Amino acid sequence: MLRIVTDSSSEISQKEAKLLDIDVLPLTIIFGDEQYRDGIDITSDEFYRKLVSSEQFPHTAQLGYDELMRVCADAARSGDEVLIIPIASALSGSYDWAVRAAEESGYDKIKVYDSKCTTFMLGMLVKEAVRLRDRTAEEVVAALDALRPRITLLAALDTLEYLKRGGRINRAVATVGGMLKIKPVITLSAEGGVELIHKSIGMNAALKHIAERYSADKKDGRFPVHAIYCADGANCEKLCSLAGISSPSYENICPVVGTHIGPKAAGIVYVRAE
Repeated sequence: MLRIVTDSSSEISQKEAKLLDIDVLPLTIIFGDEQYRDGIDITSDEFYRKLVSSEQFPHTAQLGYDELMRVCADAARSGDEVLIIPIASALSGSYDWAVRAAEESGYDKIKVYDSKCTTFMLGMLVKEAVRLRDRTAEEVVAALDALRPRITLLAALDTLEYLKRGGRINRAVATVGGMLKIKPVITLSAEGGVELIHKSIGMNAALKHIAERYSADKKDGRFPVHAIYCADGANCEKLCSLAGISSPSYENICPVVGTHIGPKAAGIVYVRAE
């Protein structure tokens, strides 16, 4: 059976990972001299309380090389075929570290897949791989290649400051947005980078824009719709109301992603129909 490995930005908890029989390796959040393993040493609620109260801006670290080598060595001992699906290479060095670990392990049954996404988009890809795990790694990758372009993330941010500090967006764009009180709407590009797709004056206008885009798309009902937020779910509730999403499950974005998004963000993740 195919062994599946991902990271904590997939929004798959350690408890759920056990139920899915997969490995979820933690990314790291750093506040000054303090380091926390995402989803193990710190919860989302704890992280966001610290984010708004701490004088230090947090940073994130990619997957640990030693941990990746451990996974590769363990797979070699068991003879398992392995598929590693980390956060997008455009957002983190984790993909490159995984490729290097696979190569240096000398074990030829390890495939590293560039998800070109993160958060609940990545979680959807991983769960699709789990569903298809009785197939070969090459067959699963082909299925993920077909699914990934249809997974859509639309999110409204309260500020571009966190993306700017994390180096995920142009500083000049972020500064102008802050001056004009613009509430940006972002998505992830086909290559997995953060893409600014709309600028609204005020959060309500940004949420309305997302709702309109969501309503215009035909959804694939085989996949769930994720209503997501950072720290404060109020904007997410407004968005679901505007988009007509009934009985939504509001989901707080994990710390390692929230570091670059900031509080009060709200969005939707869904799969467009073929």
